[in-house]
This record gives sequence, structure tokens and C-alpha cells, in this order.
Amino acid sequence: MKVLIFCHKPPWPMVDGGTVATARMAEGLADCGVDVEVMALATPKHPGGGRCPDGIRFDCIEVDTQPRLIPALLNLMRRTPYQLQRFLSSDATDVLQRRLRESTPDVVQIDGVGVLPYLDAIREVFGGVVVYRAHNVEHQVIRDRAAGKGISLVSPWLRLQAGRLERAEANACREVDGVIAISEAVGAWCKERARGPVVVIGVGVPVGAKAPARAAAQDLVHLGAMDWPPNREGVVWFIREVWPELRRRHPTLEFHLGGRHSQAFGLEVAAPGVVVDGEVDSADDYLGAHGLMVVPLLAGSGIRVKIVEGMALGKAIVASPVAVEGLGADAGRHLLVAEQAQQWIEAIERCLSDPQLVAALGAEAFTFSKTHFSLPELSRDLENFYTDLLKSTV
Repeated sequence: MKVLIFCHKPPWPMVDGGTVATARMAEGLADCGVDVEVMALATPKHPGGGRCPDGIRFDCIEVDTQPRLIPALLNLMRRTPYQLQRFLSSDATDVLQRRLRESTPDVVQIDGVGVLPYLDAIREVFGGVVVYRAHNVEHQVIRDRAAGKGISLVSPWLRLQAGRLERAEANACREVDGVIAISEAVGAWCKERARGPVVVIGVGVPVGAKAPARAAAQDLVHLGAMDWPPNREGVVWFIREVWPELRRRHPTLEFHLGGRHSQAFGLEVAAPGVVVDGEVDSADDYLGAHGLMVVPLLAGSGIRVKIVEGMALGKAIVASPVAVEGLGADAGRHLLVAEQAQQWIEAIERCLSDPQLVAALGAEAFTFSKTHFSLPELSRDLENFYTDLLKSTV
């Protein structure tokens, strides 16, 4: 079986949750013996440059997706959401169609919302199985941001774009042969609109035989790309609403921020005890070197891959209700969930004062990850889904 994965950003290097989700899926399929090719749009935000594992053909197509004021205003007169319009390129269309003619894959996987504008171009030259992998319900993320604090000046524009994007996502579910949803919530939304089968296959990550030894909750850590608005907005809220009281109670407590673009972001949120570490070489090493993992997300959909990675490392985690959506984890057992500022303060206080709680949360998180996020098992599930689709379309 040959599968061509077409995505809106290069999976390698793995610099954020989206790239991890795509890269691990491609690697898992290749380990199952599937002939995997990956074509990605290389953009100013995600230029790529990473090396993929042996056995996977990987190519990038440069596309300028830089947001610009005039095109954004002109987009008001179009039906295509600006978020998708920026990714569509005639040059990329030509390269993609040429590859489809030459490579003749059995399955084309449209990986993520950013490459949905290429669906018609794929259908023009490819008569095989086309699958959409829904990482999240993107319009819900934008709608949640429109309702958030601090961005009221652009809220009407975001609401308009969310409505257009909702139509694009719904149309994609109807037009493809099958949908791979990253979580149950995403799957439920897609099932209401899809004409073909919808399967829920989460994010697979390497999980060891036993949980690695982890640092006690002597500090807090957040790892995430700070050029993704929901990450920025969540951390800003946490530093403004939660951190001052925690720091007052624990004057030596530190909050470490790591991830792409966190250095520039750190200048905006400078506060006593907030340590900005910048982009890190190894997510596993960085998370392992620090204590309690916090994920104060206010808007989002799908699965937070960094939580999946943290659980696979046996980390104790405190997260918002939005951040844990789609995981299927039990609050209070696999991690702690907090919404209001006082709830966050109380949850973190519990962990700082109770090493046994931290150890128990980490152990339960690791066990949960072995059951739900095993890369080999999820890869086999995906291969079986493709096999069934190919049989049904013969």
C-alpha cells in the first residue's frame, strides 16, 4: 500500500503539536510496512529544514502564507476563509498534481485544515481514495478566540472567518472518502457531516516500558509554540491571574516557558519568577528537567499533543478543561483540571505540598498513555482503516 500524506507544514523538525502528530503518524505507518510519501507546504512560519527518517520520501513546496492587511480586507468580498486562501498556490497545485500522476498512490491523506483548498485539484487527477485527517474543528477554535478577552477589535472579523471555515470543514467531510478524527469530540462533529466512514485515531507517541524518573514539583513548566494564539492567550491569562498569588505564597517558585517564539513572547509577559528558556532541542529532556506541567489553554479543539507527550513521560499535569478535551483522561486520577484562577492556585498548591500526589498522578498518566497513545497500535489501526476503505471502493 502506498500513502501520500499532504500537509500544510513540514512534519520535520517536530516543532509543535501539529508537526508531532503528522510526523508520528507517517513514521508509524512506515514501521507497519506502508510505502509513505509526505508532501508539505513550506511557509514563512514553518519553513521546514528537518530530515525525515529513512524509508519515507519527503518533499516541500514553498508557499508564501504571510498575512497581509490588503488581502485580508479584500477577502471580505470572498466566500473562502482567509486562513485557507493564504495556503492556496498555483505553483503548489502544479507540483502536487504532477506528483500524483507520477507516484500513483493508493491513498491521499489531506492532513489538516490548511490543505483543504487543494481537494478539488487532487480530485482532478486522482481517482483513488482521499481521506481527511481532522486535527481539530478549526472554526470552533477561532470562534472561541472571538469570544475571548482582549481581542474585541477583531472579534467580528474572526466570527466571519469562523463561519466560512465551518462551511469549508463540513464540505470536506462530505467530499472525501473517509475521515480520520484525532479525538472523539472531533469525530462526533465530522460524523454528522461525512458521507463516508469516520474513525477516531488519536496521536501516537513512543511510550517506554516503564515511566522514567521525573523531577518533583519544585517548579512549573509550560512547553508550546508561542506563535499559536491560543497558547499565547492562555499563558498571558495564567501569568496575570494565577501567577502573582502563587509567587506571593512561594517567593522562590519559578515558571519556565519553552517553545518556539517564547523568547520574544517573554518580553511581553515579564514577571518575577517567569523564566523564558526559548526553543528547546528535546521536548522530553526539557519537560523531564522541570516539575509540574501546566497547560492553561482557553481555546482549542482536538488533542493537545504536548499533554500526550507529558503523560508518556510520567509527568504530573494541571490543565484547563479545554486543554484536556479529547484525551479521555479522568480528572483527579490521570491529571488535575482547573478552570478559574482560584482553582488553579489550589491545584498547584496541592502538588507543591504533596510529593506523593505528584508521583501518583505521574504514574497514572504514564499507564494511561501506554493504553491510549501507543504509536504501534494506533498505526496498525490506521493501516486497517485504509485497507478497509480500499476494499470498499474496488
